[in-house]
Amino acid sequence: MTALAKARDLVRLGAARAVGRALPFSVTFILTHRCNFRCEYCEIPERAAEEMSDAEFCAAIDELRAAGMARASFSGGEALLRRDAPRIVGHAKRAGCFTSMNTNGWRTGNVLKDMAGLLDMVVLSLDGPEPVHDLVRRRSGSYARVIAAIEQARGLGMSVATITVVGPWNLERIEEVAELAGSLGVWAYFQPAHEECFDAEAGLHPALTPTVLAEVADRLERLRARGLPIGASPGFLRRLRRAPRFHDCADCHAGRYFATVMPEGWVVPCHLTSGAGPYLNGREVGFARAFFEMPHPRAGDGCAISPYVETDLIFRLDPRAIAAALRRGGGTPGRSAGG
Repeated sequence: MTALAKARDLVRLGAARAVGRALPFSVTFILTHRCNFRCEYCEIPERAAEEMSDAEFCAAIDELRAAGMARASFSGGEALLRRDAPRIVGHAKRAGCFTSMNTNGWRTGNVLKDMAGLLDMVVLSLDGPEPVHDLVRRRSGSYARVIAAIEQARGLGMSVATITVVGPWNLERIEEVAELAGSLGVWAYFQPAHEECFDAEAGLHPALTPTVLAEVADRLERLRARGLPIGASPGFLRRLRRAPRFHDCADCHAGRYFATVMPEGWVVPCHLTSGAGPYLNGREVGFARAFFEMPHPRAGDGCAISPYVETDLIFRLDPRAIAAALRRGGGTPGRSAGG
């Protein structure tokens, strides 16, 4: 994306914000609910069903780009189970979007090479040091593949981050993950495990009490003070300390300036609220219309899903969340002295 195109996108967003008009500035495309893992905390693969073709995803990208989309992220399940994932990501990049992808790193192999120049950022799941990660992922060797994928992505010039879903399986290993991220020279994000991936009202894993989450926020602040690459903005840590009421779903910018396209074509504010409203399917009515006519989530306690919270804070014009996003998009942090 050229500097002029970026400026046009930001001007368009600013104009929409000024009058309170919705704009699909950032859209996550869930390419599949299928996954090659069965992680401790995730039931997403149980929802695997119909998926749009690559042509349908590309048509959705074109339509939403014309409506104002500037950032396209891709996720799953495991997005790279689809052999056409590089083609879809490349289409978004050629359309002028900033592109990112979440992956568990098992199938990156030569795929990342194919996406060099097309994928701006890659986010890799990292649940802890090797014994913890492989246990949670229920697959031996998964940790080794994640580390190899991080090194490969860095070598290809992509911005790289890890994301760690925090639960009783790794609560005591947060410092180790942060130190590993520092040695690898990547940003580290942490988010509490939710009980149900498609139901915000189910709340968090019962082990993640308000006291525990406040302690996690304090630990992450101390790690940042040590110079480790903690990606979370101060606003995210403030929300952790508000548990169990993180913020009000009715006031969230999901569905206003960012949204999610599900594998079957449904356009929803986020996956946690995907079953909470009469949403439209873009294959039936068009993706722009499905976005603009999307009902906003009703009042609720919000979530602690790191990408959603950080994006919401950005659209609230939180200066430190914006600064964190610029650092994240501008490249990976340098390796720590011990790396």
